[in-house]
Amino acid sequence: MLPKRESEPGRYSGRSLLIVLENYVLAVIGELGPEKSSAMKGVVQRVFGGGDDWKATLRQRLGMTEDLDEEVRTLWRKNRDLAGQGGVELHPVQFAKMFADENFAPLFEGKGK
Repeated sequence: MLPKRESEPGRYSGRSLLIVLENYVLAVIGELGPEKSSAMKGVVQRVFGGGDDWKATLRQRLGMTEDLDEEVRTLWRKNRDLAGQGGVELHPVQFAKMFADENFAPLFEGKGK
């Protein structure tokens, strides 16, 4: 069974930015479809302004480093390979949630879960 956002309804309560950040991770690893990417571009432009590169706008507005995308891709490959060595498939959504929890937590301290 594939992980779904709906399986954790309380995860996003009061933390709508978390959805954007998880989609950012999915986009960086090449696992966000064009429709969702377009929707994220619209959301980021409405909230933060910026141009067509919604990921660059998000990085800039949240003070993330320019090399974050490559760091995310490197961690994705490493974690996917480690999981595979253990006979487990790491689903992209699982990775996005894990990455967001471990790296963006300060943005959400005291909110939601």
